[in-house]
Amino acid sequence: MSMLDGPGVVLGVASLVLGEGMEQRHAELVVRAGVNAGAAALDTARAYASVEDDAVGERLAVVAEERRPGIPVITKAGHYRLGTASWDADGSAARLRRDAERSVEVLGGPPALLLLHRADQVDDVAASVRALDELRREGLALRIGVSNASVEMLEQLEGIAEIDAVQNRLGLGVESFAEYRYCRERGIDFFAYAPFGGPRAAPLATRVPRVAALAAERELSVHRLALAAMLDAVPGCWPVIGPRRIESAVDSIRAREHEVDDALRAAFADDLTSRGVSVQEAPNA
Repeated sequence: MSMLDGPGVVLGVASLVLGEGMEQRHAELVVRAGVNAGAAALDTARAYASVEDDAVGERLAVVAEERRPGIPVITKAGHYRLGTASWDADGSAARLRRDAERSVEVLGGPPALLLLHRADQVDDVAASVRALDELRREGLALRIGVSNASVEMLEQLEGIAEIDAVQNRLGLGVESFAEYRYCRERGIDFFAYAPFGGPRAAPLATRVPRVAALAAERELSVHRLALAAMLDAVPGCWPVIGPRRIESAVDSIRAREHEVDDALRAAFADDLTSRGVSVQEAPNA
C-alpha cells in the first residue's frame, strides 16, 4: 500500500538549504506556503545541512509538521556534508543507524520514509538495505527505500528486504522512465526528483513545447501544466519539486487540482515521444 493517499506534489527543501543566498526565515516561509497549498509530503535529507548545523533540512520538516500535523516526511541517510562544497557517502550499518537516530531526534519521531541517499555511491547496497530493514523493524523508520538506484541495482535487491519506495531523478524530456516502470510493475512508490530537469537542463518550455504552448494559451505556467499532465499520465509517481520562491512552490503544488483534458494529455504524450521517450513508458500517456 502506498504511503500517500493519492496523487500530488512533494515539497523538497534541498534548494532552500543548499541554494546560494538562502536564508532560514525565507526557507520557512516557502515551506509553510507549500504545505498550505497542499504538498503531499515534505522531502529532506541528512545531507541537506550547513557546515555549522547538520539538521537544517530536517528542521524545515518540523516547520511543515507544525503547519500540518501528520504530513509525511521523507528523509535520507548515508550521505553527509563534509565542508562548504564537499559531501561523502557511507552506507555502513553504523552510519545509517547514527543518521536514523539523529533524524528521529530532530523530527521528534520516525520519518514516514527513510531512504539510502546515494545508493549509486555505497560499497555494498545489499548490506545497506539490510541495515535499513533492521532500522525499520526497530521503529526508527516507518518505511524504507533507496535513492539514485538503477534498474540493475533494484533487481539485485530483490529478496534482500521489502523496498517501499524509490526516489530517482526523472526530468521530463531528459531521463528515461525505466526505473519508474520497474517500480510501477511491483507496486513500489516512485518519487521523481528534479522533474523540471534541474538547474543545468534546458528550460522546461523547450523540452515540452506543446505543453508550453497550451500553458501560454491558458495563461498558466508551463511548470504547473507539465506537473498536472505528469500526475495524470504517470500513476504511482510523485514529483519532488525544489522551489526557491513562495510563488513557485504554490503554483507547482496546485498542479494536483488542475483538471487534465485530452488536449493536454495529447500534448504531453507528443512532447515525450519527440524527446525519445516511448509513451509505453508512461502507462496512461
